[in-house]
Amino acid sequence: MPYIHLDKKRKVMVASVSIILALTPLFMIPFYIDEIIESIRVIGFGIILVTSLKFNTILSLSIILGLLPYSIIDFLNRRYLDAIDRDLGPFFKGLGESIRAGMTFTEALESIAKVIFGPLSNELKKVIVRVEFGMTIRDALEDFAERINLPNIQRAVVILTTAHESGGKIVDVLDAAAEMYNMIRAYEEEKRTIIAPYAWTIYIAILIYLFISFILIYAFFIPLHYMATKGGLFAVTLDIPSYKTILLHSSILEALIGGFIVGKLKTGKTTSGAIHSIIMLTIVTIFYNSMDILGKMIHIVPISI
Repeated sequence: MPYIHLDKKRKVMVASVSIILALTPLFMIPFYIDEIIESIRVIGFGIILVTSLKFNTILSLSIILGLLPYSIIDFLNRRYLDAIDRDLGPFFKGLGESIRAGMTFTEALESIAKVIFGPLSNELKKVIVRVEFGMTIRDALEDFAERINLPNIQRAVVILTTAHESGGKIVDVLDAAAEMYNMIRAYEEEKRTIIAPYAWTIYIAILIYLFISFILIYAFFIPLHYMATKGGLFAVTLDIPSYKTILLHSSILEALIGGFIVGKLKTGKTTSGAIHSIIMLTIVTIFYNSMDILGKMIHIVPISI
């Protein structure tokens, strides 16, 4: 997949598609309108709660679909940029070796573009084509840096243009750049290894929260409700659907926030956590739609409520 540069026009397009996708599940609401109206509860402080699982599933699906377009583009772009970042060290090393062997700067670029595979090779070929059509090396490289918004690329372009125009010990400059980018890559890999457990902790936290919600509903709320209906110590019956809905909404909120936190931890960008929010929201939605089935599997049969 090519890199998708999100300029103003494309951002508007992505936002439009997201809105359309988010609104699509809402058209299912009229089919369940009677159930939804019957499930409306008014809890403390005049807060209105819709306890219908179908309605809340539709809302969750709407959020997932709304986040989907941007999350896909961001995920693919990050993979593309990461592949370029990974190859910068070998690129500078190979470029220096080619020039040391007697090639010109342009010939060395063309040679490396054939040796290195992946996104960086594709971008180098675009640079070479622009040079062949009359564009200067500086302009072609700056155009590359403008399209690919990556700090390491910005630095690489400055090094390449300066080395090309100044001449002198260009091979030494390229070798030093190769060593620098290899060190940066090693640091990035080490940082990812250190941060990975923290990201997994958030996934584990949402699973623990779902487990606790399940225990609260089937080991406490439903038995207490049953005791109250049988005239036990509890005179007031519990509104189980309201408790389920409150726990569901809190799980959705935790999934959304948790996903963005994972994105911030792993990439430094909150928005890159959209894909993680989608995964967590999907887990929450499937779990709550399977909750009664899970209750029966462990012989905790929900009472009629």
